Amino acid sequence: MVGLGGLVGAGALASGTGAFSAAEVSRQAEIEVVDDSDGLVGLVANEAISGVQSDTGGELTISIGGDDPGVNVSSVYQFGAFVSDDGVDDLPGGTFSVVTDDDPSDLSDGQNSLESAFAIVNQAADDFLVTVDFELNDDVEGGTEYAFELQSSKGGSGTREGLATSPITGQLTTQLATGESIGVSFIVNALEGVTEDEISGSLSLSATTA
Repeated sequence: MVGLGGLVGAGALASGTGAFSAAEVSRQAEIEVVDDSDGLVGLVANEAISGVQSDTGGELTISIGGDDPGVNVSSVYQFGAFVSDDGVDDLPGGTFSVVTDDDPSDLSDGQNSLESAFAIVNQAADDFLVTVDFELNDDVEGGTEYAFELQSSKGGSGTREGLATSPITGQLTTQLATGESIGVSFIVNALEGVTEDEISGSLSLSATTA
């Protein structure tokens, strides 16, 4: 009997099985819905840029016109600094030089250092492949033009990741490591525009594990 008991005990230890009548195992779980700026994929508005803001629901919005002030007819506006004026130096039409910055989407010092119109920040543990889709519908009777620049901030220097100019049909893609940020800035040239011109739609963001 002693020998048989020893064999049974050894078998139970090896297979990890055991009999019990009841059990309860408790673990902690917390999933919180947060503002865009605090998300795993953070969307940080540069509150110093007119028309770019976080609304009362915590969502990043770009609202220039409609119920908010818009761009003047016969005018040029730049929203956020560009890394380079290549490809957009003619958009201001000689009214001003494109405002550039070495690293406009830098967030290392918090909001005070952001020069982009808004930033997209990887606040998760994994690297992401980030794609920005421009789903814009431009109802342009005049000659209004515009351009969006996607900018990275890596290792203390800014790099242009892509440039989309009107009419925009497509997407810009870049890789974003944990803690890194990319920014978006844009220019609207209404020098040849008319008051009926309108640009509307959305900038859709998708992030997948790199």
